[in-house]
Amino acid sequence: MTCEECRELATHEFRSAEDLIHAVRLAAEEVDRGVLCRIAARNLASNEQEALDSALASGALPGSVHYRFRCVVCGDRFTLSADTGSGLGSWAREGESDSS
Repeated sequence: MTCEECRELATHEFRSAEDLIHAVRLAAEEVDRGVLCRIAARNLASNEQEALDSALASGALPGSVHYRFRCVVCGDRFTLSADTGSGLGSWAREGESDSS
């Protein structure tokens, strides 16, 4: 059940790079605030991690992003998934349909 801490984090589609940037910033703020925690992706093989570290060090953006989060208060889960070039994607509360 949705709690007071995460109830404003509604499912919605991104229609631009600005929407994606706003969603990433909001997710980071909620993690910093202690409301959300990131659900770790699968462990990368050493060569995959080396390639990722190299790309990040060079300032290159991945073609897409996919992050999962969990509310530390109620346990609801969220997914942020988008194409970084176009900004198209979504923020979704898992188990909830798009309400935009």
